Amino acid sequence: MDNIDVLRLRRLDLNSLAALHALLSTRSVSQSAERLCLGQPAVSHILKKLRQQCGDPLLCRYGRRLERTPFADALLPRLEAWLQEAQRLLDAPVFDPAGLEGVYRLAMPDLLEAALLPELIASLQTQAPGLRLEGMAMPAAAVEEALAAGKIDGAIGHFPALSGRLSRQLLFHSRFVCLHHPARLTLPARLDAQQLAEPPHVYTSYAGNSASLVDDYLRGHGLERRVIASTASLLAIPLLLARLPAVAVLPDLIVEALGSGAGLRISPLDDAGLSIAVEHVWHPRGDSDALRLFIHRLLWEQTRRLAAVLVKI
Repeated sequence: MDNIDVLRLRRLDLNSLAALHALLSTRSVSQSAERLCLGQPAVSHILKKLRQQCGDPLLCRYGRRLERTPFADALLPRLEAWLQEAQRLLDAPVFDPAGLEGVYRLAMPDLLEAALLPELIASLQTQAPGLRLEGMAMPAAAVEEALAAGKIDGAIGHFPALSGRLSRQLLFHSRFVCLHHPARLTLPARLDAQQLAEPPHVYTSYAGNSASLVDDYLRGHGLERRVIASTASLLAIPLLLARLPAVAVLPDLIVEALGSGAGLRISPLDDAGLSIAVEHVWHPRGDSDALRLFIHRLLWEQTRRLAAVLVKI
């Protein structure tokens, strides 16, 4: 860096270099003015300043034409190469998922991991085999700080308490359904509020702290449920329901991830409006990031397919 004349370079700017290229290429003040969308007097003034800065006439009149000086002839190819490099510097890099290497860290509760990760990872293996997806368990309240600190690249879940500083996009609304084991409990095909409140409940935290929505729904009908067990793990739910005459109220997105093959029976609730919003959130610095946009597109495509299945329940 010691051989760079900073003071001399400060007198140049990209506009001057673009004007110099136009002048040396066209060897015409009028054509340069047209190319630069400037008036001829302005271009003549720029040429005068460039001659002073370069210590060379650059263009000499020969009859009715302007000719480049030997210095200008040597300068032109180097100037073109520099301007092309400057243009590449400002161009967005070509995004090629197949060439990606690295890790994308996505926080989500285990319920969403079970529902979304298998298909998402399968898509990544096909389209971006060099990218490793790292799912991370994290309380909803810790997501904003983790995004700001760069500990995670994005998060999926139910985030009603996050501030408006984060960027977010709705993936889908997930309705609540009632799960039970038919060998332990008999329930109607669809449940109203009274029928939902009668049996004991087992509870797990999922997609953020959204269980209160169920309690609020029941209280709105003058009812209250009795929770006999709570667990931090979604995987414990089938085991508990297989042993207990109880129900678990969970979002319908677990139908494929948990209900299939577990012997559980799914009973929709009469109130279709009882649902949670599942969102993808990220830090605003990633709004235009090609990798983040790629991951969101995969999530969006997957949740569209999942929503088409869930609507039939």
